[in-house]
Amino acid sequence: MHEGTPLYLPVILGTTRKGRLSENVARLVADVAAKQPGVTTELIDIAQLPLPADDAGEAIRDAGFAEKMERADGLVVVTPEYNHSFPGLLKHALDSCLEQYIHKPVGLIGVAAGPFGGARCIQSFLPVMRELGLVTIFSDVYFGSVHELFDDAGRLRDESYVRRTRDFLDELVWMATTLRWGRRRVGVEADGAEAEPLACEVCGAAMNHHANKPVDPRSPEQAAAGIVTLAAHRCPACGHGEARASLARA
Repeated sequence: MHEGTPLYLPVILGTTRKGRLSENVARLVADVAAKQPGVTTELIDIAQLPLPADDAGEAIRDAGFAEKMERADGLVVVTPEYNHSFPGLLKHALDSCLEQYIHKPVGLIGVAAGPFGGARCIQSFLPVMRELGLVTIFSDVYFGSVHELFDDAGRLRDESYVRRTRDFLDELVWMATTLRWGRRRVGVEADGAEAEPLACEVCGAAMNHHANKPVDPRSPEQAAAGIVTLAAHRCPACGHGEARASLARA
């Protein structure tokens, strides 16, 4: 099912606030994911990322975070609900990457002090996931009244959440397996500027051209010339991904 290589499905903890109860949820999800057959995972805490607040996007990219997003076969994002939405610093971190997400699945887990468990937050997050190139699965987990779900030592009081998390991860694993197969084997027709083959810098095999995505111009020269298209390529031999920008045809 996993082509002999475990799926890498990191769990992103999406808040930096002191006293955050979302941390208990993220650790629980990472523990359950680590027990899934054919899965490797780790907890990525955005509070540990050295992301400046005076710029955005690729200008603030952390190399370690970007490498993990490139390596990932899918993502779990644990996000609290703040004022009916998601934390701005979570989006700040996610926006620092782009091509690393294309055609990969993401599962969202909501956390809230109220009974809805972050449902409104997740609904507002879905368009962001789509724009990043991620594919959202149809399963979510909602940790409502989170202050009642864990004891002072961070131990879960309601074991039904373990079952819900396993079901959620089963769907994410299925989607991650399917999309990894597609990224490695299914290409798309390239237009003129992208038609010449691109050799994988890791193993030398010819890479698939598997996605085009319009992006903001990356330089004043590109902005003056027209729309910029980011072409994503995937190696069918080793799975390595690359991307390069070109000008879209008028």
